[in-house]
Amino acid sequence: MSRPSVEEVSARLSAVRCAICKTSEFIVDPRTLQSDGECRGVCRKCRYNFPVHTDMEFYLRTQPDVPYAMQTIPCPQCHTRGVDLEFRIVLSVREAYYFVRCRACRHPFAEQSSMESFE
Repeated sequence: MSRPSVEEVSARLSAVRCAICKTSEFIVDPRTLQSDGECRGVCRKCRYNFPVHTDMEFYLRTQPDVPYAMQTIPCPQCHTRGVDLEFRIVLSVREAYYFVRCRACRHPFAEQSSMESFE
């Protein structure tokens, strides 16, 4: 399982809205990239920052419910169930997103996670 590039992560973050100002313009600062695949996403408008996790191999090994959940997510384009997890973000204490790709048609999309809400 390969990690997405900083450029790919930056481009795909536009699928979500900033927890503070509600815009969808983000960058990933390559200087924040750590050896474990974590980096920081930053809103271009309000400068709010949040963690971006790209080491999904380790995450899937340590979170046994997530692989099952990936099998149940339907693609918005072809409606087939089953996706591959590419990276995830924790936008706020109430919002976490999985960035996934459909196994059937390879369509990339973001899916809000109900498994990582900290209420």
